[in-house]
Amino acid sequence: MARLSILLIIFLTSCTYRPIADSRGSNGKEVAYRFDDDLQTCRSIAEENTSDVMEAGKVFYNWYVRPQLLWLPDKADYKYKKLINKCMSKRGHAILSDD
Repeated sequence: MARLSILLIIFLTSCTYRPIADSRGSNGKEVAYRFDDDLQTCRSIAEENTSDVMEAGKVFYNWYVRPQLLWLPDKADYKYKKLINKCMSKRGHAILSDD
């Protein structure tokens, strides 16, 4: 039961990512009013191009395997967040968050 709840939490947290944006940066007011619509579109694109199983595996690796190995191996990057950030940047939003 504990494993099921951990997997459920992992899957739910991948859908809640919201990038930090500077509404006055880049093109300012010209694109700020479209932020929510662009975010939904970018989330759809990111979901279509990522695997929930692979993203959950990266979460497990980063949060459970790496600490046991004293954080010596490199951190696995999340493709979902990178796709959203890049998509939002290409649409003219100034995204401040890295991951």
